[in-house]
Amino acid sequence: MSAVRVISTAAGVTSLALCAGCGATGTGARVDASAPAGSVARTPAGSVARTPAGIDSRVAIEQGLIPTPIGRGPEFRPAARVPASGCASGALSGRYRVHVEVFGRRQAVVIPAGIGVGAGARREYGRVVGAGCRAEARTLDPTGVVHFDREDLRLGDVFAVWGQPLDGARLLSFRGRVSAFVGGRRVTGDPAGISLRDGAQIALESGGYIPPHPSFSFPPRPKP
Repeated sequence: MSAVRVISTAAGVTSLALCAGCGATGTGARVDASAPAGSVARTPAGSVARTPAGIDSRVAIEQGLIPTPIGRGPEFRPAARVPASGCASGALSGRYRVHVEVFGRRQAVVIPAGIGVGAGARREYGRVVGAGCRAEARTLDPTGVVHFDREDLRLGDVFAVWGQPLDGARLLSFRGRVSAFVGGRRVTGDPAGISLRDGAQIALESGGYIPPHPSFSFPPRPKP
C-alpha cells in the first residue's frame, strides 16, 4: 500500500516521498530488499528511516516500514502531457480508481499529477482541482492513483493518454524485461493488456525486483 506523500507549503509542493500504507496522510515508506536489518535509507526530502531492530528487512519492506528512494534524474520524474485527443468535459474525480506504481532499476518513479487533463488546469498544492476537459484516464496528484469511468479500459490506455511506451520490453524510458504485478501477484503477457479494475493495486518494474504491495489504502472519495 504505497503512495507519494506530498509535503506542501502555501507556495506549493516542496518535496515528495514514496510512502507505503500512507494513503493520503500516512508516513510509511519502502526500500531495496537487499538492505540489512538496522540499515538507514534516505528519502528525497532528506529524512532518515531505519529498519526497526529485530525485524527482518524483507518483512519491513513488504509491510512498508522503510523507504524506496525515488531515482535521480528526469527519467524518474516524467512529465504529464495534455491528451492529444479524447479530452471531454466532466468530473475530474473518476467513478473508479486504480493505484499504479512504477520502478526502474529498483528505484521509484513519480507518476505526475495532470496526466490526461487539458491545458490550463488549475492546481492547489500540487493537486489538479479544475480543468476544461479530461481524458478517459487521468491523474490528479502525484500518488499513482488513476481515475477512470469505463470498465473496459486497460493499463495501456493510461500510458497512451500519457504519451509513454509500455510493453513487455519498454517501460517509460527504461528498456528491458518489464515485470507486472496485480494485487502483489505476478501476471504474464503484455502489461499493456492488464484490465483496470476499481481498487486494484498494479506495480510495474524494469531493471530489478522490488517486493510489490498487495493493496493500497485509497483516500476517501470527495463528496459530490
